[in-house]
Amino acid sequence: MKNININDLVKAGLFLALAIVFQMIGKVAPEVSQIFVGPAVNAILILTAVICGGTYGILVGCLTPLLAFLTGQLASVLGPFIPFIIIGNLLFVLSFIIIKKHGKYGKQLGIIIGALIKYIFLSTSASKLIPLFNLDIPSKIVNKLIFAMGIPQLITALIGGFIALILIKILIKRKAYV
Repeated sequence: MKNININDLVKAGLFLALAIVFQMIGKVAPEVSQIFVGPAVNAILILTAVICGGTYGILVGCLTPLLAFLTGQLASVLGPFIPFIIIGNLLFVLSFIIIKKHGKYGKQLGIIIGALIKYIFLSTSASKLIPLFNLDIPSKIVNKLIFAMGIPQLITALIGGFIALILIKILIKRKAYV
């Protein structure tokens, strides 16, 4: 078994806690939930992957939808959709991790491609896989889900990803992260 870096584990735990705080803000102010919480959580996923390592970024990406459900940020009727959100986050982080190493603009390209892949997967899941798997989600909710998992997911992933890259540059410049 690979040795666990306790510092990275603690930092990832703090990033996860920060994601929960953002999700709770979304619960208190639902009108800003998707435009605020979405980019914040996506930024945290990328920050975790860069600062703590890809494994922790993926782990935080898998835990955030579960915690959103448990904290009430994600409506209980959307419980059956949680695995799709987990996979969407996994695809976003994994794409970034793989592509960021390629060339001068690898990180930016990783964010763009990761966001596109996440968007395509979530949009397709909401519009095609829910009916295919006959998930027990009311049609009124499905229509809202199809919208929420469409273009807004692409936008929030792009914004969050680029916010993360800006924060990483600031941290490097201030020698808070090497």
